[in-house]
Amino acid sequence: MRRLCVVLGVLAIGLAGCGSSGSSGEPAKGKPGASASASKAPPPKVPGKIVVVVGGSLKVLTQEPDGHLIIAPLDAPKFEDYEFTPDHKTVIYRAGTVVTARNLADGSEKKLAGDAKSNSLCLRTSPDGKRVSYRRNDDLVVVDLAGKVTVLDKVKRDKYGSGTVTATTELGCGEWLDATHVVFDRRKSLPETVSVKALEFEVTVDADTTTVAVLGGKSPKLIDSPAMWNPTAVCGNWVVANNGKNADVLHLKQRTGDGDITRAGAFTGQDLAVAGTAGTTHGVLFVPGACRPLLYSVDKRTFQTVDPATRAVGAPVATLPAGGIEVHLFDEPATWQPGAEVFAAVVDKQLVVVDVKAGTATPVPSDGLDAAARVVAWLP
Repeated sequence: MRRLCVVLGVLAIGLAGCGSSGSSGEPAKGKPGASASASKAPPPKVPGKIVVVVGGSLKVLTQEPDGHLIIAPLDAPKFEDYEFTPDHKTVIYRAGTVVTARNLADGSEKKLAGDAKSNSLCLRTSPDGKRVSYRRNDDLVVVDLAGKVTVLDKVKRDKYGSGTVTATTELGCGEWLDATHVVFDRRKSLPETVSVKALEFEVTVDADTTTVAVLGGKSPKLIDSPAMWNPTAVCGNWVVANNGKNADVLHLKQRTGDGDITRAGAFTGQDLAVAGTAGTTHGVLFVPGACRPLLYSVDKRTFQTVDPATRAVGAPVATLPAGGIEVHLFDEPATWQPGAEVFAAVVDKQLVVVDVKAGTATPVPSDGLDAAARVVAWLP
């Protein structure tokens, strides 16, 4: 669920014309000829438009009749941070101090907030697409589509050592459990003393709790956990969490209510551990709708079934091809095709379509993808 903030500089929006080769402005190169295509199985159909980050910019992949993918710019203003709504119909972005929602179908925009600071990070949209959380300088806030801003928590500061040292509390980004629950790390209060090195005049006091903010009342209700935990994937009431380290064991739990948060070990414990996830980097992907969990192993690039009742891991159902850099499905959500058990990833400069039902991972020929390219949205 953690995303890297990419500085994106792209032009003005217009998805309607992306589907034709003449509108891309980037002629396809090296397409397979008739003799090559006859000897190979045709690439899978890729309906809709797939949004990828290429060279620090958002671009759109669309498929030509011969199965080849072409790339066109996704027209949008320059912005420093962005997030797509879960239905992939809207992109929320920050440009300077302004947070804006942009409709991808018609290009219309609505300003949500204008008080974001230059170091604001980590935009996150709620599962229903009606709220956005983000860091506003020293605050963690939520803004709704009407522009109402709600402060969840603030950074705390105090002076130590005869006023020569300033200590600041840590305050993490927000992650949504559902439409009204935001989870984040924070320090509840500053200690009486802090450990300071020589010539160090500013220190950060680490977070000491994972907190869930419950929205819906006059003000957010903050529920502190007795132990630190980091949600890496959420679907319905199902939560996958670790202790904040990618190589830590993953725990799978069905959340039954706010009382889970206050109970010690609610998101940890051997009975909740997904088998074989300790010591190496893994991630759990939820198949949309059914919330069926799949375990992704980075070193093997495999996807395996997970029994939600026992946390036992089954045989691999699909394997990504080798090559390229690590595919970050362990800390970023998979990009699923709308209405299908199919998702896309970039491996070694090519798009790979993974069909969970068929158990296949098929590369699709394309041009213009780089080694750092990644899929961020699949539009209808």
